[in-house]
Amino acid sequence: MTSVITSIKDLIASIFEVIFSTIKAAFDAVFSIFHALFATVASVFVTLLNTAKDAVGAVGGVGKFVASNIFVLAFIGIGVYGYLNYRSRQGRPVVVGNKKLN
Repeated sequence: MTSVITSIKDLIASIFEVIFSTIKAAFDAVFSIFHALFATVASVFVTLLNTAKDAVGAVGGVGKFVASNIFVLAFIGIGVYGYLNYRSRQGRPVVVGNKKLN
């Protein structure tokens, strides 16, 4: 008699286990879908932010390059101006090609 009661008890436990595992699997499936959608949206924003950060870095690099070239060209221009000014103060004419500048 106890084996019949134990068998019925195991049968009822198995039925509840099947029902709860089915419900848990359904919730896990829904959660996985929401998680995948959220991860996709988040990855789009992360990609956009990384692209913006890299673009700003590239512009900064180009800006440094242009600024350093402007500095070098300004330094060369100041040097040429100083040399020409020095030559004109010494009384020697500054000649470019066949033209006398002063």
